[in-house]
Amino acid sequence: MDSYECEICGKKTKSPTVPIKVESAVFKVCPDCVKLGTPMETYRAPPVKTAGSSAGRPATATYSAPAKKKNYFAGLENDLVENYDEVIRKARESRGMTPEDLALKIKEKAMLIKKIERKEIHPEESVIKKLEKELNIQLMETLEAGETHKSSKPSEATLGDIVFMKKK
Repeated sequence: MDSYECEICGKKTKSPTVPIKVESAVFKVCPDCVKLGTPMETYRAPPVKTAGSSAGRPATATYSAPAKKKNYFAGLENDLVENYDEVIRKARESRGMTPEDLALKIKEKAMLIKKIERKEIHPEESVIKKLEKELNIQLMETLEAGETHKSSKPSEATLGDIVFMKKK
C-alpha cells in the first residue's frame, strides 16, 4: 500500500495527495491542506492582456529563441597596462593638450582625467576606449595563462601560487 506525504504539513496519509497552487507554486498536499490553495483541477490562469489581444481573450503564446548565454569571463584576458598614467600623460602632452582639452574631446570631466593621470582611479572600459582612440595609444595588454608559481612561504597560499599570468 502506498503512503503519501503532504508537502505543506508533512503528514503521512494513505489517500493520494492533491496538487494545489499557492501563489505561483504547486504543492502536493493532504486533504486537510487543500483549503490553503487552489486545487489544480479548478485552477485557471487569468487571461493575459497584451497590445495585440482583445480584452476577454487570452493572448496566444509565441516561441522565441532562448537568450544567448552571457560570458561573464569575456574580456578578462585583457588587463590595463601597469604605467597607464604615464602613457596617457605623455600622449596628451605630446599633442599639446591640457587635461581639460582632452576631457572635452572625449566628453568626460577634467577631474576624471586628472585622477587617472595621478593613478588615483582605474579608468572604466568605456573611458579606456575613448582615450586609446583619441590619443592613439594602447592601454590594454593581453594576458595568457603561464607557468605555475611557488610562494617562498610554504604555509601561506596565494592566488599567484596557483597560476602565474604572464604578459604577451
